[in-house]
Amino acid sequence: MKYWKLFIVLLISGTFLLTPARTAEGCGPELFFDGYSFIHSDIIQKDSLYSPYFYGFEDYYEHFQEVKQIQVNENLLEWQQMFCEQASITQIGQVVYDASAADIKLLRTAIQNEKYPLQGRLTRNSFAQHLKSNKCEYTVDYLLYAKDCEPHVTYYDDWDRPQKDTIEMQSLIERGLKEFRQSKSHYIKLRYAYQIIRLAHYKKNYAQTLRLHDFLLPKINQFDSILNYWIMGHRAGALRAQGKNVEASYLYSLIFAQCPSKRETAYRSFKITDQEQWDELLLMCQDDQERSTLYAIRASQNSARAAEEMEKIYALFPESPQLELLLVKEMKKLEKDLLGIDFNDKVKSNLRFYGYPRKKRGDYVISLHKLVQKVVEEAQVKNLELWKIADGYLEFLAGDYYAADLTFEKIDEEITTEALKEQLAVFRLALKMNRWENFDSEDETEIADIIEENPLYKKYKDFPDFMNDRLSFVYKNQGNPGKAFRVRHPFAALKPNPQTEIVEDLLKICREAEPTKFERALIKKDADVTIESDLMDMKGTRYMAMGKMEAALEVLKRIPRNDWELYKFNPFLERLGPCVHCPIPDSTELFTKVEIIQKIFELEYKAKSDYENSAIYHYQLGNAYYNMSYFGYAWDAIDYFRSGANWSFDKDRVFPYASSPFGNRENHDLSIALSYFEQSRAEAKNPELAARAAFMAARCELNSFFVSSQSRYNSYLNTIPVIPPEYRRYYQLLNENYHQTNFYQDIIEECKFFAAYANH
Repeated sequence: MKYWKLFIVLLISGTFLLTPARTAEGCGPELFFDGYSFIHSDIIQKDSLYSPYFYGFEDYYEHFQEVKQIQVNENLLEWQQMFCEQASITQIGQVVYDASAADIKLLRTAIQNEKYPLQGRLTRNSFAQHLKSNKCEYTVDYLLYAKDCEPHVTYYDDWDRPQKDTIEMQSLIERGLKEFRQSKSHYIKLRYAYQIIRLAHYKKNYAQTLRLHDFLLPKINQFDSILNYWIMGHRAGALRAQGKNVEASYLYSLIFAQCPSKRETAYRSFKITDQEQWDELLLMCQDDQERSTLYAIRASQNSARAAEEMEKIYALFPESPQLELLLVKEMKKLEKDLLGIDFNDKVKSNLRFYGYPRKKRGDYVISLHKLVQKVVEEAQVKNLELWKIADGYLEFLAGDYYAADLTFEKIDEEITTEALKEQLAVFRLALKMNRWENFDSEDETEIADIIEENPLYKKYKDFPDFMNDRLSFVYKNQGNPGKAFRVRHPFAALKPNPQTEIVEDLLKICREAEPTKFERALIKKDADVTIESDLMDMKGTRYMAMGKMEAALEVLKRIPRNDWELYKFNPFLERLGPCVHCPIPDSTELFTKVEIIQKIFELEYKAKSDYENSAIYHYQLGNAYYNMSYFGYAWDAIDYFRSGANWSFDKDRVFPYASSPFGNRENHDLSIALSYFEQSRAEAKNPELAARAAFMAARCELNSFFVSSQSRYNSYLNTIPVIPPEYRRYYQLLNENYHQTNFYQDIIEECKFFAAYANH
């Protein structure tokens, strides 16, 4: 989620439209958590650079490219500030990031020679013009040095990561030290220090990294710069490599708190393995704000009991910007634990693949709610309105709907922020849906109005799924299986395996004198036509598949005659070879389902009244039933969907099918066809006809074996299977009694299976 889950949305016109609730990215369907969430990201500060780390894994990658861009933006902004905003961010980026080493060399030449103009892609670049006019040669030398360092410190994909040239990297370090000493700008010195220390770190000479850090930094006047944190990160990495994990983690926590451009790296690098290290780390902190950051990082881990960490953060630093982000993250987790688990049909798969709902979710929601109540009561946090809304939502998630309704009602006038006003309205709408227990006509009118008119229902992508699952749950409990099915699935999903109780319930709605607006949407096909004829066809077709032709005819004849003509078949043609999708000549007479049954009744009557030709009529009847089975070319006369993959055993002959919640029922039963072929063989006075009937009976036995529990046959191997004696009776009979017929000679040449069995 993402499995594809279909739900029904009511359009303004009153029709229902099938729409995918969740889509999966990449090649084909993928597994995603299949639940609901009504928390909108607007309820926290959009510019909060902590948000990717506290939303959770499923949202992190949505922010990943943004996080990578932060480093570029911060770097360019600092360049702009250092040069008194003499050029735009874009123009500076063209020099710092886009220009090649050759472009930078041309720029240096232009600075050294006043008469030499700017060349190449930097001809009209305002930052390059500023560097030239102010003779900033030392800056250009640094840019060229950075370009030369770049191949050695750029992250490559693991599939294409080159070996580090440590000799060249050491040469660059020495060159950098020389240029560091010559530079007159402390800002450029700081940038040289960063490149030099980074080279040593990437060279994996961690002792050298720390020596260079301690040698270079004291020689630079201290000032506020992101480079201080970038350098700190390399120092922390070197300390970690030397086993000084606590000191390294402390530095990473400072970077995490203060440097957005390296926050992602610091977050991933922070590792404390035991309580002893944690206690030592806390002692290194200079103030409560630093300590609160440590608890925030620990709370953000997926396995953390974040409510406990949040209590510590609140006690240390109630105004922590990380606190409300953790609150939102934990509520999103609890949505997975608790929201709709009574009626979400994917609860088992969610538990299997994602571990939700968690075992102690009830205790956890109570503990988090207690903290939220305390925060609301003491009113020390910045965004108090968010905590008030969270108070009610946690009551909702905990199942105390009455208390949640009272809380939402109480704070309705207190919420002033537009985003939070909307969030409150969303929670209240979800609560309303979750409290539905029984439906009457007024309720269904309200449901239709929500779908048709409520803007929040349309805006929040999980509302249709949530509503439909809730409706299905309630309808099923109140004895309306047809409605329960339709609010969750398209009508076509019923055809692969029609369920009697669903068909009857939907027919009942179709025949109501005044169905509600919602009911009309459930049974509407197009324009003013309902699905009644389709339901009758489904019911009659199922009777045909069961061999109950009288019942089938009674049902099908109640369908308007014009609808009979929509589909026609001819199952009465003889096909001695295996043929499921064989073409039928244009001149062939076609029959509606009603006409097929009438033709069957006619043949049965003739078989009884015309004994001389009864063998022929019984043979034709056997052909009709065989051809309408899973194994025949007219299978679609009594079925709506056939899968070639289902040539195997299933106790109920119902196979999994993604497009139907009830699977796909295949018509494997050949008992009626076999009985007619046996009657034909026994009655036939013509040995040629008897041989044909015996052969078709043998085909019935063979196909029955293929779909039996005894069969291990794999058609893809293109081999002739060994058949147990009980499934070879008619092959043996054909071989013993009809080997002198012309049909026998013809069929033994055409049918390799029979030829193989005839020789044994």
